[in-house]
Amino acid sequence: MNSAARLLGASFVSAFVLAACTSGGRGSAADARVAALARTVADSVATEPIAPGVQLHRLVHNAEPWRASLLEVDLSQCVDIRAVKGGDVAVGRTTTGKLLAGIEPALRAVAAVNADFFLFTPPGVPVGAMVSQGRMLSGPIDRPVFAMTANNRPWIGRLSVTAQLQTSRGGIAIASWNRPGANSTGIVDAAWGIPLDSTIARPVWTLTPLSPRGRTIRYVASPISPSRSYVVTGDTLLVVGMRATSSASSSLRVNDTVTITRTFSPITPREAVGGQPILLRDSTIVGAVDSVNNAGFRALNPRTAIGYADHGRRLLIVVIDGRQPKYSVGMSLRDMAQLFRALGATDAINLDGGGSSAMALTDSRTQSGIRLATHPSDSVGERPVANALAILRSCK
Repeated sequence: MNSAARLLGASFVSAFVLAACTSGGRGSAADARVAALARTVADSVATEPIAPGVQLHRLVHNAEPWRASLLEVDLSQCVDIRAVKGGDVAVGRTTTGKLLAGIEPALRAVAAVNADFFLFTPPGVPVGAMVSQGRMLSGPIDRPVFAMTANNRPWIGRLSVTAQLQTSRGGIAIASWNRPGANSTGIVDAAWGIPLDSTIARPVWTLTPLSPRGRTIRYVASPISPSRSYVVTGDTLLVVGMRATSSASSSLRVNDTVTITRTFSPITPREAVGGQPILLRDSTIVGAVDSVNNAGFRALNPRTAIGYADHGRRLLIVVIDGRQPKYSVGMSLRDMAQLFRALGATDAINLDGGGSSAMALTDSRTQSGIRLATHPSDSVGERPVANALAILRSCK
Protein backbone atom coordinates (compact mmCIF):
# COMPACT_ATOMS: atom_id res chain seq x y z
CA MET A 1 0.00 0.00 0.00
CA ASN A 2 1.50 3.39 -0.92
CA SER A 3 1.76 6.27 1.56
CA ALA A 4 -1.24 8.09 0.10
CA ALA A 5 -3.41 5.04 0.67
CA ARG A 6 -2.13 4.64 4.24
CA LEU A 7 -2.83 8.29 5.00
CA LEU A 8 -6.31 8.20 3.51
CA GLY A 9 -7.18 4.93 5.21
CA ALA A 10 -5.97 6.10 8.61
CA SER A 11 -7.77 9.42 8.38
CA PHE A 12 -11.11 8.02 7.27
CA VAL A 13 -12.31 7.25 10.81
CA SER A 14 -11.81 10.83 12.00
CA ALA A 15 -13.30 12.17 8.76
CA PHE A 16 -16.37 9.98 9.11
CA VAL A 17 -16.92 11.10 12.72
CA LEU A 18 -16.61 14.75 11.72
CA ALA A 19 -19.08 14.27 8.86
CA ALA A 20 -21.58 12.58 11.16
CA CYS A 21 -21.35 15.42 13.67
CA THR A 22 -22.08 18.09 11.07
CA SER A 23 -24.25 16.31 8.50
CA GLY A 24 -27.28 18.44 9.25
CA GLY A 25 -25.61 21.71 8.29
CA ARG A 26 -26.37 23.65 5.13
CA GLY A 27 -24.86 26.77 3.57
CA SER A 28 -21.71 28.00 5.27
CA ALA A 29 -21.71 25.16 7.82
CA ALA A 30 -21.75 22.55 5.06
CA ASP A 31 -19.09 24.45 3.14
CA ALA A 32 -16.85 24.48 6.20
CA ARG A 33 -17.42 20.77 6.72
CA VAL A 34 -15.87 19.76 3.38
CA ALA A 35 -12.84 21.98 4.02
CA ALA A 36 -12.46 20.44 7.48
CA LEU A 37 -12.71 16.92 6.05
CA ALA A 38 -10.08 17.81 3.46
CA ARG A 39 -7.67 18.77 6.25
CA THR A 40 -7.83 15.22 7.61
CA VAL A 41 -6.17 13.87 4.45
CA ALA A 42 -4.00 16.78 3.30
CA ASP A 43 -1.17 18.76 4.87
CA SER A 44 -2.71 22.04 3.70
CA VAL A 45 -6.04 23.18 2.28
CA ALA A 46 -6.65 26.55 0.63
CA THR A 47 -10.23 27.54 -0.22
CA GLU A 48 -11.25 29.98 -2.96
CA PRO A 49 -14.88 31.03 -3.54
CA ILE A 50 -15.63 30.67 -7.25
CA ALA A 51 -19.31 31.64 -7.33
CA PRO A 52 -22.31 31.40 -4.99
CA GLY A 53 -22.61 27.71 -4.21
CA VAL A 54 -19.22 26.84 -5.79
CA GLN A 55 -15.91 26.65 -3.92
CA LEU A 56 -12.47 25.49 -4.97
CA HIS A 57 -10.40 23.67 -2.34
CA ARG A 58 -6.72 23.07 -3.13
CA LEU A 59 -5.34 20.07 -1.22
CA VAL A 60 -1.61 19.47 -0.85
CA HIS A 61 0.00 16.35 0.61
CA ASN A 62 3.76 16.69 0.91
CA ALA A 63 5.15 13.21 1.53
CA GLU A 64 4.22 11.43 -1.68
CA PRO A 65 3.54 14.17 -2.98
CA TRP A 66 0.06 14.73 -4.43
CA ARG A 67 -2.09 17.77 -5.18
CA ALA A 68 -5.84 17.83 -5.64
CA SER A 69 -8.19 20.51 -6.90
CA LEU A 70 -11.64 19.97 -5.41
CA LEU A 71 -14.74 21.76 -6.65
CA GLU A 72 -17.51 21.69 -4.08
CA VAL A 73 -20.89 22.44 -5.66
CA ASP A 74 -24.03 23.14 -3.64
CA LEU A 75 -26.88 22.21 -5.99
CA SER A 76 -29.39 24.12 -3.84
CA GLN A 77 -27.69 27.42 -4.74
CA CYS A 78 -28.98 27.95 -8.29
CA VAL A 79 -26.18 25.92 -9.88
CA ASP A 80 -26.55 23.73 -12.94
CA ILE A 81 -24.38 20.99 -14.45
CA ARG A 82 -24.03 20.65 -18.22
CA ALA A 83 -22.33 18.01 -20.39
CA VAL A 84 -20.56 19.93 -23.18
CA LYS A 85 -18.75 19.08 -26.39
CA GLY A 86 -16.90 21.12 -28.98
CA GLY A 87 -19.68 20.71 -31.56
CA ASP A 88 -23.20 19.40 -31.87
CA VAL A 89 -22.15 15.89 -32.92
CA ALA A 90 -20.44 12.97 -31.15
CA VAL A 91 -17.20 13.09 -33.14
CA GLY A 92 -14.35 15.49 -32.33
CA ARG A 93 -12.03 16.57 -29.51
CA THR A 94 -11.47 19.94 -27.80
CA THR A 95 -9.55 20.99 -24.68
CA THR A 96 -11.47 21.47 -21.45
CA GLY A 97 -10.51 25.15 -21.38
CA LYS A 98 -11.88 25.75 -24.87
CA LEU A 99 -15.04 23.82 -24.04
CA LEU A 100 -15.58 26.14 -21.07
CA ALA A 101 -14.82 29.23 -23.16
CA GLY A 102 -17.29 28.12 -25.82
CA ILE A 103 -20.32 28.12 -23.51
CA GLU A 104 -22.67 31.00 -24.28
CA PRO A 105 -22.21 33.89 -21.81
CA ALA A 106 -25.87 33.93 -20.77
CA LEU A 107 -25.36 30.58 -19.02
CA ARG A 108 -22.65 32.08 -16.76
CA ALA A 109 -20.30 29.12 -16.78
CA VAL A 110 -17.76 29.19 -13.97
CA ALA A 111 -15.78 25.94 -14.27
CA ALA A 112 -15.35 22.72 -16.22
CA VAL A 113 -13.50 19.40 -15.90
CA ASN A 114 -12.76 16.77 -18.52
CA ALA A 115 -15.26 13.92 -18.60
CA ASP A 116 -15.41 10.64 -20.56
CA PHE A 117 -12.74 8.52 -22.20
CA PHE A 118 -12.76 8.75 -26.00
CA LEU A 119 -12.33 6.62 -29.09
CA PHE A 120 -9.72 7.23 -31.78
CA THR A 121 -11.96 5.52 -34.37
CA PRO A 122 -14.33 7.26 -34.85
CA PRO A 123 -12.12 10.09 -33.58
CA GLY A 124 -13.17 11.73 -30.33
CA VAL A 125 -16.44 9.86 -29.85
CA PRO A 126 -17.09 9.34 -26.12
CA VAL A 127 -16.59 5.74 -25.07
CA GLY A 128 -19.82 5.79 -23.07
CA ALA A 129 -23.09 7.67 -23.21
CA MET A 130 -23.25 11.42 -23.65
CA VAL A 131 -26.50 13.30 -23.13
CA SER A 132 -26.62 17.10 -23.21
CA GLN A 133 -29.88 18.92 -22.45
CA GLY A 134 -31.74 15.70 -23.15
CA ARG A 135 -30.09 15.19 -26.56
CA MET A 136 -28.13 11.94 -26.85
CA LEU A 137 -24.93 12.36 -28.86
CA SER A 138 -23.58 8.89 -28.13
CA GLY A 139 -25.49 5.94 -26.79
CA PRO A 140 -24.71 3.94 -23.66
CA ILE A 141 -22.64 0.79 -23.46
CA ASP A 142 -22.14 -1.62 -20.56
CA ARG A 143 -20.24 0.96 -18.51
CA PRO A 144 -21.43 3.36 -15.81
CA VAL A 145 -22.29 7.03 -16.25
CA PHE A 146 -22.57 10.14 -14.16
CA ALA A 147 -25.92 11.78 -14.88
CA MET A 148 -28.14 14.65 -13.81
CA THR A 149 -31.88 14.04 -13.75
CA ALA A 150 -34.62 16.45 -14.80
CA ASN A 151 -35.01 17.62 -11.19
CA ASN A 152 -31.28 18.46 -10.96
CA ARG A 153 -30.24 15.48 -8.87
CA PRO A 154 -27.02 13.52 -9.53
CA TRP A 155 -27.04 9.80 -10.31
CA ILE A 156 -24.30 7.21 -10.91
CA GLY A 157 -24.99 3.83 -12.46
CA ARG A 158 -25.43 1.86 -15.65
CA LEU A 159 -27.72 3.48 -18.20
CA SER A 160 -29.48 1.68 -21.03
CA VAL A 161 -31.69 2.78 -23.90
CA THR A 162 -34.11 0.78 -26.00
CA ALA A 163 -36.50 1.77 -28.76
CA GLN A 164 -39.43 0.32 -30.64
CA LEU A 165 -40.15 0.99 -34.29
CA GLN A 166 -43.87 0.46 -34.86
CA THR A 167 -45.29 -0.40 -38.28
CA SER A 168 -48.84 -1.36 -39.30
CA ARG A 169 -47.71 -4.99 -39.17
CA GLY A 170 -46.08 -4.94 -35.76
CA GLY A 171 -43.10 -3.69 -33.81
CA ILE A 172 -39.36 -3.92 -34.45
CA ALA A 173 -37.05 -3.88 -31.42
CA ILE A 174 -34.20 -1.38 -31.62
CA ALA A 175 -31.21 -2.37 -29.49
CA SER A 176 -29.13 0.83 -29.61
CA TRP A 177 -29.22 4.55 -30.42
CA ASN A 178 -26.18 6.42 -31.73
CA ARG A 179 -24.01 3.39 -31.04
CA PRO A 180 -24.02 1.60 -34.42
CA GLY A 181 -22.87 -1.98 -34.70
CA ALA A 182 -23.05 -4.57 -37.45
CA ASN A 183 -24.64 -7.27 -35.30
CA SER A 184 -27.67 -5.49 -33.89
CA THR A 185 -30.42 -3.21 -35.12
CA GLY A 186 -29.97 0.41 -34.08
CA ILE A 187 -30.96 3.97 -34.83
CA VAL A 188 -28.54 6.74 -35.78
CA ASP A 189 -29.56 10.40 -35.85
CA ALA A 190 -27.80 13.62 -36.83
CA ALA A 191 -26.06 13.88 -33.44
CA TRP A 192 -23.80 10.98 -34.39
CA GLY A 193 -22.22 13.12 -37.12
CA ILE A 194 -20.10 10.41 -38.71
CA PRO A 195 -20.44 8.91 -42.22
CA LEU A 196 -21.80 5.36 -42.10
CA ASP A 197 -21.01 2.70 -44.66
CA SER A 198 -21.20 -1.07 -44.94
CA THR A 199 -17.93 -1.57 -43.07
CA ILE A 200 -19.39 0.12 -39.98
CA ALA A 201 -23.05 -0.69 -39.61
CA ARG A 202 -24.71 -1.83 -42.85
CA PRO A 203 -27.24 1.03 -43.29
CA VAL A 204 -30.48 -0.21 -44.77
CA TRP A 205 -33.35 2.24 -44.18
CA THR A 206 -33.82 5.98 -43.82
CA LEU A 207 -36.77 7.32 -41.83
CA THR A 208 -37.93 10.74 -43.01
CA PRO A 209 -40.28 12.69 -40.71
CA LEU A 210 -43.72 13.59 -42.00
CA SER A 211 -45.00 17.14 -41.83
CA PRO A 212 -47.01 18.38 -40.01
CA ARG A 213 -45.90 16.28 -37.07
CA GLY A 214 -48.35 16.56 -34.19
CA ARG A 215 -47.50 15.17 -30.78
CA THR A 216 -46.24 11.82 -32.12
CA ILE A 217 -43.64 12.05 -34.88
CA ARG A 218 -44.37 9.76 -37.82
CA TYR A 219 -41.75 8.74 -40.35
CA VAL A 220 -41.77 7.37 -43.90
CA ALA A 221 -39.36 4.48 -44.52
CA SER A 222 -37.22 4.09 -47.62
CA PRO A 223 -34.30 1.71 -48.31
CA ILE A 224 -30.78 2.73 -49.30
CA SER A 225 -27.89 0.75 -50.68
CA PRO A 226 -25.85 -1.10 -48.04
CA SER A 227 -22.65 -0.06 -49.81
CA ARG A 228 -23.42 3.67 -49.84
CA SER A 229 -21.67 6.00 -47.39
CA TYR A 230 -24.32 8.01 -45.59
CA VAL A 231 -24.31 10.97 -43.19
CA VAL A 232 -27.50 11.52 -41.21
CA THR A 233 -28.67 15.15 -41.30
CA GLY A 234 -31.62 17.18 -40.06
CA ASP A 235 -34.47 15.20 -38.52
CA THR A 236 -33.88 12.08 -40.62
CA LEU A 237 -33.14 8.81 -38.81
CA LEU A 238 -31.15 5.86 -40.10
CA VAL A 239 -31.89 2.24 -39.25
CA VAL A 240 -28.57 0.36 -39.14
CA GLY A 241 -27.49 -3.21 -38.57
CA MET A 242 -30.74 -4.65 -39.97
CA ARG A 243 -29.86 -7.43 -42.37
CA ALA A 244 -32.03 -7.82 -45.44
CA THR A 245 -32.77 -11.44 -44.55
CA SER A 246 -33.88 -10.72 -40.97
CA SER A 247 -37.48 -10.91 -39.79
CA ALA A 248 -37.21 -7.27 -38.68
CA SER A 249 -36.25 -6.21 -42.19
CA SER A 250 -39.21 -8.05 -43.67
CA SER A 251 -41.50 -6.18 -41.27
CA LEU A 252 -40.43 -2.86 -42.80
CA ARG A 253 -41.49 -1.99 -46.33
CA VAL A 254 -40.97 0.86 -48.76
CA ASN A 255 -43.09 3.92 -47.89
CA ASP A 256 -44.24 2.41 -44.60
CA THR A 257 -45.37 5.01 -42.10
CA VAL A 258 -43.79 4.26 -38.72
CA THR A 259 -43.51 5.72 -35.23
CA ILE A 260 -40.67 5.33 -32.76
CA THR A 261 -40.64 5.24 -28.97
CA ARG A 262 -37.37 5.50 -27.04
CA THR A 263 -36.93 4.55 -23.40
CA PHE A 264 -34.07 5.14 -20.99
CA SER A 265 -33.59 2.90 -17.97
CA PRO A 266 -33.40 3.12 -14.99
CA ILE A 267 -33.54 6.94 -15.24
CA THR A 268 -34.12 9.50 -17.98
CA PRO A 269 -31.01 11.72 -17.91
CA ARG A 270 -30.96 15.41 -18.71
CA GLU A 271 -27.14 15.32 -18.77
CA ALA A 272 -24.85 12.27 -18.80
CA VAL A 273 -21.21 11.37 -19.38
CA GLY A 274 -19.51 8.00 -19.18
CA GLY A 275 -16.81 6.87 -16.77
CA GLN A 276 -15.06 3.78 -15.45
CA PRO A 277 -15.12 2.41 -12.77
CA ILE A 278 -17.56 3.36 -10.02
CA LEU A 279 -15.39 4.18 -6.99
CA LEU A 280 -17.96 4.39 -4.21
CA ARG A 281 -21.45 3.01 -3.80
CA ASP A 282 -23.33 3.86 -0.59
CA SER A 283 -20.03 4.87 1.10
CA THR A 284 -18.44 1.51 0.28
CA ILE A 285 -15.40 1.21 -1.98
CA VAL A 286 -16.31 -0.85 -5.04
CA GLY A 287 -14.12 -3.89 -5.78
CA ALA A 288 -13.55 -2.80 -9.38
CA VAL A 289 -10.97 -0.28 -8.17
CA ASP A 290 -8.58 -3.24 -7.73
CA SER A 291 -9.54 -5.23 -10.83
CA VAL A 292 -10.70 -3.01 -13.69
CA ASN A 293 -8.53 -2.78 -16.81
CA ASN A 294 -4.79 -3.30 -16.24
CA ALA A 295 -2.37 -2.57 -13.41
CA GLY A 296 -1.09 0.58 -15.10
CA PHE A 297 -4.59 1.99 -15.35
CA ARG A 298 -5.19 1.32 -11.64
CA ALA A 299 -1.81 2.65 -10.46
CA LEU A 300 -0.65 6.21 -9.74
CA ASN A 301 -1.92 8.54 -12.45
CA PRO A 302 -3.49 11.95 -12.91
CA ARG A 303 -7.19 11.49 -12.14
CA THR A 304 -10.56 13.16 -12.61
CA ALA A 305 -13.60 11.93 -10.72
CA ILE A 306 -16.97 13.13 -9.50
CA GLY A 307 -19.12 12.13 -6.56
CA TYR A 308 -21.92 13.39 -4.37
CA ALA A 309 -22.73 13.81 -0.71
CA ASP A 310 -25.63 15.01 1.45
CA HIS A 311 -28.14 12.79 -0.38
CA GLY A 312 -27.18 14.31 -3.71
CA ARG A 313 -27.41 17.95 -2.65
CA ARG A 314 -23.66 18.49 -2.90
CA LEU A 315 -21.27 17.54 -5.72
CA LEU A 316 -17.57 16.91 -5.19
CA ILE A 317 -15.44 17.12 -8.35
CA VAL A 318 -11.76 16.26 -7.98
CA VAL A 319 -8.82 16.56 -10.37
CA ILE A 320 -5.50 15.07 -9.21
CA ASP A 321 -2.32 16.28 -10.88
CA GLY A 322 0.14 13.50 -11.62
CA ARG A 323 3.24 12.18 -13.42
CA GLN A 324 5.23 15.12 -12.01
CA PRO A 325 7.47 13.54 -9.34
CA LYS A 326 8.51 16.68 -7.46
CA TYR A 327 5.06 18.23 -7.64
CA SER A 328 2.39 15.52 -7.71
CA VAL A 329 2.69 11.83 -8.54
CA GLY A 330 -1.05 11.20 -8.87
CA MET A 331 -3.28 8.62 -7.21
CA SER A 332 -4.34 5.04 -7.73
CA LEU A 333 -8.01 4.19 -8.20
CA ARG A 334 -8.14 2.93 -4.61
CA ASP A 335 -6.53 6.16 -3.36
CA MET A 336 -9.19 8.10 -5.25
CA ALA A 337 -12.01 6.06 -3.74
CA GLN A 338 -10.58 6.55 -0.24
CA LEU A 339 -10.23 10.29 -0.84
CA PHE A 340 -13.87 10.66 -1.86
CA ARG A 341 -15.04 8.62 1.11
CA ALA A 342 -12.89 10.71 3.47
CA LEU A 343 -14.43 13.87 1.96
CA GLY A 344 -17.90 12.62 2.88
CA ALA A 345 -19.07 11.36 -0.53
CA THR A 346 -21.40 8.38 -0.61
CA ASP A 347 -21.11 7.68 -4.37
CA ALA A 348 -18.37 8.51 -6.86
CA ILE A 349 -17.15 7.52 -10.33
CA ASN A 350 -13.80 7.77 -12.09
CA LEU A 351 -13.67 9.79 -15.33
CA ASP A 352 -10.91 9.97 -17.95
CA GLY A 353 -7.49 10.65 -16.45
CA GLY A 354 -3.84 10.78 -17.42
CA GLY A 355 -3.05 13.63 -19.78
CA SER A 356 -6.77 14.32 -20.16
CA SER A 357 -7.21 15.46 -16.54
CA ALA A 358 -7.81 19.19 -16.35
CA MET A 359 -9.90 21.73 -14.47
CA ALA A 360 -10.60 25.12 -16.05
CA LEU A 361 -12.11 28.22 -14.45
CA THR A 362 -13.50 31.40 -15.97
CA ASP A 363 -11.32 34.43 -15.29
CA SER A 364 -11.92 37.83 -16.86
CA ARG A 365 -8.34 38.82 -16.03
CA THR A 366 -6.83 36.52 -18.66
CA GLN A 367 -6.76 37.17 -22.39
CA SER A 368 -8.85 34.07 -23.10
CA GLY A 369 -11.11 34.53 -20.10
CA ILE A 370 -10.04 31.08 -18.86
CA ARG A 371 -7.42 29.89 -16.36
CA LEU A 372 -6.37 26.38 -15.46
CA ALA A 373 -6.67 25.34 -11.82
CA THR A 374 -4.57 22.24 -12.46
CA HIS A 375 -1.29 21.25 -14.12
CA PRO A 376 -1.91 18.76 -16.97
CA SER A 377 0.77 16.10 -17.31
CA ASP A 378 1.27 16.34 -21.09
CA SER A 379 4.33 18.42 -22.00
CA VAL A 380 2.25 20.46 -24.45
CA GLY A 381 -0.35 21.31 -21.82
CA GLU A 382 -4.05 20.56 -22.12
CA ARG A 383 -5.05 17.53 -24.16
CA PRO A 384 -8.10 17.72 -26.45
CA VAL A 385 -10.81 15.54 -24.93
CA ALA A 386 -14.18 14.09 -25.90
CA ASN A 387 -16.34 16.18 -23.60
CA ALA A 388 -16.50 18.00 -20.28
CA LEU A 389 -18.76 18.66 -17.33
CA ALA A 390 -19.39 22.37 -16.87
CA ILE A 391 -20.75 24.21 -13.84
CA LEU A 392 -23.21 26.98 -14.67
CA ARG A 393 -24.60 29.76 -12.51
CA SER A 394 -28.17 29.28 -13.68
CA CYS A 395 -31.30 27.67 -12.28
CA LYS A 396 -33.23 24.65 -13.56
